[in-house]
This record gives sequence, structure tokens and C-alpha cells, in this order.
Amino acid sequence: MFDIEEWLPFLLAKSHQEAHGMMKDAVADFGLTPPQFATLAFLWKCDGFNQHELGCLMRVDRTTIGGIIDRLEKLGYIRREPDPQDRRSYVLFVTPRGKLVRDDILSSLETVGSIIDGRLTREEQQQLYVLLRKFRMPNPKEEEKNDL
Repeated sequence: MFDIEEWLPFLLAKSHQEAHGMMKDAVADFGLTPPQFATLAFLWKCDGFNQHELGCLMRVDRTTIGGIIDRLEKLGYIRREPDPQDRRSYVLFVTPRGKLVRDDILSSLETVGSIIDGRLTREEQQQLYVLLRKFRMPNPKEEEKNDL
């Protein structure tokens, strides 16, 4: 008999919902949403992505990444510069203001990580990271559709 509470897609969705809610609360004081924070965090890691590269890395479509970038730019956290390789595209950089709030944002998010990590042993955490990274890998069937 089907049990919704034992169905993996349901469990993943509910886990995401809870983690997303905690992240949302943690970054709200900085005027950010979780996707905006993630975008900024990718740029903290490696400044100078073009919009297309960043969207692919984050696995979001062009419209979504464009909207996120617009809002981050309005907040003064990033700036766009014409891509010297492709004048139809922009390269993204974290502004001094975006660098200045980094430690405060990450400090605010420490509690979220502690709450989630606190539910698992260190071994379970490592196992979960491995399993979740598998979900983050591109789906071969999706790639086939995009190639058509």
C-alpha cells in the first residue's frame, strides 16, 4: 500500500521546504531570498561568471537568473560588465558592498546549518552530502532533451 510519508519525492520536498524556510528567515534581513543568496555565494566563490555560465552552474533558466541578477544589482551586491568575449552577454562581479555583508550573512546562516546538522551524526551528514550531490548532477534524460 502506498504511504506518502515513505515516498522519497515527498520526503525530499518537505525537507527542502523546511530548509528553505529557515534560509529565508536567515537572509531576509539582508533583503535576500535563498536563490539570491545562492547566486551571491557562487559569485563569492568565483567572481567573473557570465550570466549564462552562472545559470548553468545553478541549474536555473535564463529568465530566472536574469531576475535574480537584476535584484542583486539593485541591492548593490553585484555589478554587471560587458563580457569581452561576447558583447551580447554580461560578466558578474561582487561589489564592495556585496563583499562587506558576506561574513554577516554567513553568520546568520550558521544557525540553519547547525539545526540541520544537529539532527544527524557526523557519519550520517557525510552520507547525506554524498547522496544529495548525486541529485545535483545533471540528469542524462534532461540533457538529451536539451540537445534536441
